[in-house]
Amino acid sequence: MAQRSKFYKAGGGLDFVTPSIEAPPGGLIGCDNYEAHSRGYIRTDGYERYDGNQKPSTASYSYLNFDAGTAAIAEGNTVTGATSGATGVALINAVVSSGSYGANNADGYLILGVVAGTFQNNENLQVSGATKAVADGLAVDRGASTDTNDTTWRRDAMETARGNIIIVPGSGNIRGVCTLGGVTYAFRDNAGGSAVDCYKSTAAGWVKVALGYRIPFTSGSVGLAEGATLTGDTSSATATLTRIALQSGSYAAGDAAGYFIFASDSGTFQAEEVNSGSATIAADSVANTLVAGGRFEFAEHNFGGHSGTNRIYGVDGVSMAFEFDGTVFVPIPTGMTTDTPSHIAIHLQQLFLSFSGGSLQNSGAGLPYKWTVVTGAAEIAIGDEITGIYSDVRGHLVIGARNLISILYGQDVTNFELVPWSDESGVTEWSMQKLGDVVFIDDIGLRKLSAARDYGNFNLATLTRKIETLFKEKRKSGVTVLASIRTKTKDMYRVFFSDKTGISVYFGNDPKKPESMTFTLPLTVNCAYAGQTSSGGEILLFGSSTGYVYELDAGANHDSAEIAAFLRFPFNHLGTPTQNKQYFRATLEVDAAPNVELSLVAEYSYASQSQPPGVEHAFSVKGGGGFWEEQDWDEYYWSSPVEGLAAAALDGLGTNISIAAISAGTYDDPHGISGVTLHFSDRGLVR
Repeated sequence: MAQRSKFYKAGGGLDFVTPSIEAPPGGLIGCDNYEAHSRGYIRTDGYERYDGNQKPSTASYSYLNFDAGTAAIAEGNTVTGATSGATGVALINAVVSSGSYGANNADGYLILGVVAGTFQNNENLQVSGATKAVADGLAVDRGASTDTNDTTWRRDAMETARGNIIIVPGSGNIRGVCTLGGVTYAFRDNAGGSAVDCYKSTAAGWVKVALGYRIPFTSGSVGLAEGATLTGDTSSATATLTRIALQSGSYAAGDAAGYFIFASDSGTFQAEEVNSGSATIAADSVANTLVAGGRFEFAEHNFGGHSGTNRIYGVDGVSMAFEFDGTVFVPIPTGMTTDTPSHIAIHLQQLFLSFSGGSLQNSGAGLPYKWTVVTGAAEIAIGDEITGIYSDVRGHLVIGARNLISILYGQDVTNFELVPWSDESGVTEWSMQKLGDVVFIDDIGLRKLSAARDYGNFNLATLTRKIETLFKEKRKSGVTVLASIRTKTKDMYRVFFSDKTGISVYFGNDPKKPESMTFTLPLTVNCAYAGQTSSGGEILLFGSSTGYVYELDAGANHDSAEIAAFLRFPFNHLGTPTQNKQYFRATLEVDAAPNVELSLVAEYSYASQSQPPGVEHAFSVKGGGGFWEEQDWDEYYWSSPVEGLAAAALDGLGTNISIAAISAGTYDDPHGISGVTLHFSDRGLVR
């Protein structure tokens, strides 16, 4: 019979429920560390440790010639330009091309990583203050003369940069991570496990942020300004105010009450009046602290209305809620006997907090410090332990509990209406995110609570029905959800489980038919946060028990460990399920950088034991090319075709065929698989 070929577009994601005979040929029956994409499937990006230092994935090296060398510069030495002040770490021992150190005329070159500043021609090159040589020309970025050296030195630069990144000081898990104004903040128990410390990312790594002090006041009759000096009328102790949190009353009535916040004080305050009777305090200041052992959740908001008042609001389940602007830390007491909220949301200019016992409380509108009835604060009983709260796009507050979902309608306490929406579905803690609509995980899988066409009503849709069995198996095995994150740039939701696995759900091709894939990490994700860089871009961060904060979707590996990945297409009968076929060739359409290593395996007739096992075929795929004058030089490889092909000669007989692609690499950039072409001919019917 004549040989035929058929092409199938990759797409649809994992499908464990469709009968094999009906399974779409572009879908998957197995995968790990691939995710759905607009062009099919793509191997997942990596992650790398993060502290504000140079990122490993962006690290490069500089090639710098020298002359007049008098002493060797060894691998690992920090080289400093005596005039420019530029620095770099020697990635290899200095290479001498001519002359000698003994004659003080050694000529050669240096390979420098983690370069800061610009070396100048003819300046002295020093190590620990001692001149070793003189720069001969300017440093050249990635100036290797061979591809082999370029690859070796760039990887060395990456690992050198990685080694400069430090853990968040302290002990135990990272308790929380967030961003504000392009700066990352991490929270971890201190070394003794007695409290939580806050650190911020800088170019020098993590720097501890002091949480400051506070003094409650009453009988306030004069409003003091931030920056003013607080002075004890009796003690003469002083402090510079960084925040004044007014909780109740008014200065005009002389009954204003709240607390003063400051970084430090001079002297000891006592029970006295301050600032010539402007207010009364009852004792000395107390340090602001966070209790160890919590799990943080954050909400960024601007109650002040101008650019300088954007702040982070946080809870951890064991301390009071707080406000933080990167410098000033303000505890927010609500008056609860056990004032330890677990979940947080900003809704219609009100701060909402959840407490144990199913208590939902809100501040006054635009008044995150005020929790009194006269300012609009209220408490609402939900009837079950709250596991998450989110403000939806239609102006409703979705309250998730373990065994029910409720919707809060209305604008404020004057017209709030709590409607129990479903007692047949609940929200798994740490799984709730907002991707347009509110999504969350329950016992069935990922669900979406979306507003129906009729205003005020909602529909509940299951988004992962095709992998429902996977959720059941995890629940049966006691595997729990530890964190989740939404990725705007990828139109994707990701959930992280306690067994170091996760599920990505892609909404980009068809929001009504999201595509689910699985991934595995070599560590446990304890918390995750989607924030913004200083330029407004998206940054995805997570914390683990290692003590590091990591950036997700950064780099080509799992923080220097290889990424092992595979995907398997369904058993494809090519339209004739009862007819044997002879299979000659399988070709994968691959979008890849040069020399990505892939393997292909084929199985026949549902991997029947009567058929010989599939033979693994290895490929070095060349792809990632482009068209002349249509793209920038650095965005693709000129010597490569636009689309790579991974073709394998087959010699199999069966009613159907399943193709698997396998990859494992440490420095390989992610590759995409957009489809597969099968070459075959018909044989006799199965008898």
